[in-house]
Amino acid sequence: MATALSDRLRRRVAGCRRTVGAAAVVLVIALMATPFASAASGDEGTDQQPERLLILPFDMVDSSLQGEMNHGPLEADVARLRRTADILRRSLGDRDEFELVDPDSVSEKIEEAASSYRYLYECNGCQIDLGKAADADLVMTGWVQKVSNLILNINATLYDVDTGQSVGGGSVDMRSNTNKSWRAAGLYLVEHAMLENYHSRQRARAAAETTATSQTGEQSEVP
Repeated sequence: MATALSDRLRRRVAGCRRTVGAAAVVLVIALMATPFASAASGDEGTDQQPERLLILPFDMVDSSLQGEMNHGPLEADVARLRRTADILRRSLGDRDEFELVDPDSVSEKIEEAASSYRYLYECNGCQIDLGKAADADLVMTGWVQKVSNLILNINATLYDVDTGQSVGGGSVDMRSNTNKSWRAAGLYLVEHAMLENYHSRQRARAAAETTATSQTGEQSEVP
């Protein structure tokens, strides 16, 4: 009986060794593939020049009871809005896809638009005019909507200055009104939600242009 138990134990150990060995092989293959995958993803955008991006001041849309009683956003929320907007600017400025345009170059026009419209994110196309004045390729508007201290969301929209059309955007919910939650939601917005939407649209546009070029070439070859 002891011999049978010993045999079963040896078989289990051998099986464990095979499993660990297989996992190790998979891990090694994954590690070996990672540099090549990274290089491939890095090469994909090397030929594309960064687009000039103008980021407009973020708006605070406060429909909460606190906002109504205060006749406008609380100072603490306005401070969070400014800090979060600065964090998002730095995050986007570190990316290869964009070259940030200094908003000071059109500061007077931004102030004029802000005094003419309640919010810059819905200003009857003024964001496109500001983008043209700043010689930008893209304009980003952003805003935080506060319903209560437990219901907030941060939003952003990217516009193509040439066409005036939205080419990306996103919205992220927040369930607490703290510096930490604003920062986390803002970074997720620009690094994931908005950029994934923007890149998917860019890929779709590139595919459509490639198809159109191919069809034009085929038509020109027809005798």
